[in-house]
Amino acid sequence: MSAATLGVLAGGYAWLGSVVGGLPGALLGCVAGLVLSGLLFLLVESAVSGPRPPHRRGRGAVQARSHFRRRG
Repeated sequence: MSAATLGVLAGGYAWLGSVVGGLPGALLGCVAGLVLSGLLFLLVESAVSGPRPPHRRGRGAVQARSHFRRRG
């Protein structure tokens, strides 16, 4: 998310908060805009990235495990 988008969202919520509650409302609206922008970013990022591929063990993991086997 670009800084301009973040600024517009936070500014919009700050303006709305100032209309409703003056300076305290503007501060609260700015914080709410930043939090909601962060949540929106996380939601979109997780939706776009898709499912994770299955974890595969590499050759090194098999060799290290066989090294510690008891011989007898």
